[in-house]
Amino acid sequence: MKQMVIFLVTGMSALFLAGCQATESSDKDSAKDKEESVQQVQKQTIDKNKTKWDSEVAKAKKIDVTSIDESSSYIFPSSIKEFKDYKSLLIKGTVVNYKQLSYIHNEAYTKASIKIDAVLLGSQKSLEGKTVDLILHGGLTKSSDYLFGMNDLEYNGVAVVPNSDEELYIHDTDAPLPAIGSSIITDINYVEYDDHDSTDFANAMRVNKIKSKTVYRPNAEQFTLWVKDVGAKEYVLNNENQRNNSDPNDLSSETTFTKSINDTYNN
Repeated sequence: MKQMVIFLVTGMSALFLAGCQATESSDKDSAKDKEESVQQVQKQTIDKNKTKWDSEVAKAKKIDVTSIDESSSYIFPSSIKEFKDYKSLLIKGTVVNYKQLSYIHNEAYTKASIKIDAVLLGSQKSLEGKTVDLILHGGLTKSSDYLFGMNDLEYNGVAVVPNSDEELYIHDTDAPLPAIGSSIITDINYVEYDDHDSTDFANAMRVNKIKSKTVYRPNAEQFTLWVKDVGAKEYVLNNENQRNNSDPNDLSSETTFTKSINDTYNN
């Protein structure tokens, strides 16, 4: 009789374990299906946003500008070690969408929605998986804003109509806007200003109702922003002028830095 009870209990245990394993497998499959569904919805959203933005850019007059002042000096990390030394918040993210900022005189800025895929350096791991806003230089604007106070009929070799609603696309070749859907790596900080800050940038944020410490900005988008387009294998320096520089001596440090970014974070 005892032997029969042991056999019965053993058989029930085996069935119970099999049931648990089946449930666990089913839960994993369900989680995987849910994740794939979320990714598919995100891809569809990004594709839709890209089509709309690219269409708006195509209708605007493109004006090439540079934001690096050759007479100025810039301080920025030149290695991953320096990122660590500066306690930088280094992120990898996907460009989800762009929004044109308006009423800015003689400048152009764009608010980028960035889904943070990973916090590569820094303590703010809670940002992973969240979508944050990043202020980038350049983008869509109107002639009446960008050419405010000007009456010239040409700007950087492009025929323009001052004091009009003509759409312009300001293409900063030192910091071009990455394509929607591309992946970026850059170090970011909160945009901060107070009531006494009268800089043009702070005024641009105020007029677009962007409060202090609600959005981020790259620390040096002309120097420490890398982009990997959809389908590309590696990240490249976003700065077109530096990336296309034919003098290898001028690019030795940037090339080494970009290689280390790919070696460490391109996965």
